[in-house]
Amino acid sequence: MKLLTFAASCFWFSVSTLLAAVGVTSYEITPEPKAVMVAFADGPLSRGFSWQTDTSVTESEVRLIEGAASISDFESASLIYTGVCVKVEKPEAHSHKVFVKNLKMGVAYSYRLGGAGRWAYGRFDVRKFSDKVTIVNFNDAQLSNPEKLWYWDHTLAASVRESGGPGCVDFIISGGDFVDGWMRTSNKGPRVFVGRSIEWGIAAEPVSMFYPGVPWMSAPGNHDFLESENRIAVEYPSGIFPGCESLDYGRVHVTTIPFAASRWCDRYEKIVKWLDDDLAANVASGKSDWRILCMHWGPNTTGDHAMEIPETTNFVIRIGEICARRKVDIVLQAHDHTFSKTLAYRWSGRGWTTKPKDVDAIVFNPQTKELDGEVWEVDSLGTYYLSCGSAGHRVGENVKFASSTGEKSFKNRLHKIEIGKLALDSKWGKKGDDASCDLPNSMFGVIKIDGLRLSYDFYVVEKDGSSVLFDKLRILKNH
Repeated sequence: MKLLTFAASCFWFSVSTLLAAVGVTSYEITPEPKAVMVAFADGPLSRGFSWQTDTSVTESEVRLIEGAASISDFESASLIYTGVCVKVEKPEAHSHKVFVKNLKMGVAYSYRLGGAGRWAYGRFDVRKFSDKVTIVNFNDAQLSNPEKLWYWDHTLAASVRESGGPGCVDFIISGGDFVDGWMRTSNKGPRVFVGRSIEWGIAAEPVSMFYPGVPWMSAPGNHDFLESENRIAVEYPSGIFPGCESLDYGRVHVTTIPFAASRWCDRYEKIVKWLDDDLAANVASGKSDWRILCMHWGPNTTGDHAMEIPETTNFVIRIGEICARRKVDIVLQAHDHTFSKTLAYRWSGRGWTTKPKDVDAIVFNPQTKELDGEVWEVDSLGTYYLSCGSAGHRVGENVKFASSTGEKSFKNRLHKIEIGKLALDSKWGKKGDDASCDLPNSMFGVIKIDGLRLSYDFYVVEKDGSSVLFDKLRILKNH
C-alpha cells in the first residue's frame, strides 16, 4: 500500500478525527519514536528531524524516498541519514536528531525515522519558491495544566481550518515557551514537576498530527530556551546560543533569536551582533522583499511581563535601532501573553512617539490604498511590532498592563509607544480602539505573503473550538 501524497489533500483526517485521536494526556515515553518535529536544519533545502524515545533506543536514523512509498520500500532506500541521541532528564529520555541536506526543490519525500526496529512514517514537501508564502504563528503554548490541554489542541485545529491545512502552510513560526517546565496534577492542586520530556511530548505530539511534515522555526523563550539545542534539529551558529536561526525562503527573510537580555544571558552581545550581521547581509544581498524577526521577549509590547526589569530599556533601544537600520518589516513577539499591534516605527535614538517629551522620535504614518475591498498601508518605511497572545491556556494574566490605564502601561513608560488601531469590530473591541488587550482566549496568527503584499490575521479561539477573526494588518509595497 502506497503512502498518501501531498497532492491528495491538504488534510490527512478531518479536524474532529484529529481531536479525538490526539489523546496526549496519557503521553508516555516508550521505545517508539514520539514527539516528532520537523525543522529547517540549515535553509529551505534541508530538514532537521527530532523525536524522543526512552533510553533503551540509542540509534537515530532517517530514510527518504522520493514520492510515495510503501513500508517495505524503505528497506532498500538509498537516502539514509544517521544522527545523534542525547540524554535528557526529569524523566530520563533520549532526544534524537538527524540532519538532512541537499534536498531537491519541488519534490515530495516519504520518510521513515527511528531506530532499533521502531519506526515512524510520514512525508514532507520541498516546495518550489513562489510569490505566495503562508506562515502560521503561535506563541506561548506553555502547557502546565493537564485539565486544560484542550486549549492547545483547539488552537491547532482552528489554525488548520483558517490556514488551509498542512498542505497549504509553508512553515510554522513560534515565539517560544513551547513548554512551561512545571505542570499541575490538577487545576487546584500543587505545582508538580513532571519533567520537560513529558511536557515536550504533550506539546509536540499534536503538532505532528495537525501539521505533519510542516517545518518549524522557533524563537526559544525563557521557559524552553535551554531545551532547544537538544529538542529541535537546527544547526545553530556555533558559540552564540541555540535559537539564532536565519532562513531565506524565496523573497522572504526570517530571523529568530532566543530569549535574551544582559541580565539573563552571558551571550547577549553575541546574539545582538549576530542579528545585526545577519540582517545587514540580507539587505546587502537584495534578495528579500520582506524581513521578519521573531523573538520571545519583544522590545515593543503592550504587556509588562516583558518590561519588568531595568535591562528592558537597553534591550528596546538595541533591537529597535537594528530593526530600523536593517529595514525589518514585522517583529513577532511573545512572552507577555497579550495581543498588541503597533504603528510602523523607526527608532530615532530618543523613543517611538511624536509627543513633546520625545521630540526626536519618529512615527511613520503610511498612506493607505484600497485593494479588493480592504485597506492596505503603503510603504510604511517602518517596523510593525505584533503579538498574538497565548496559544495555550495561560491567558488573562496581564490584564492590568494590557490597556492604556495600567500603572506600567505602554502610555506610562520612559520610552512610550503608539499602539495601532483595531481594524475590525468584535465582541472584544471596536474598530478604532487601541490595539492592545489581554484576551481570555487563546490566539494564533496567519501570515500570508503574495508578492509585495503581506497580510497578518489575528484569530481568537473560542472554548468550543471555533475561531473568530479578531484583527488584521495589511501592508503593501510599491517597489
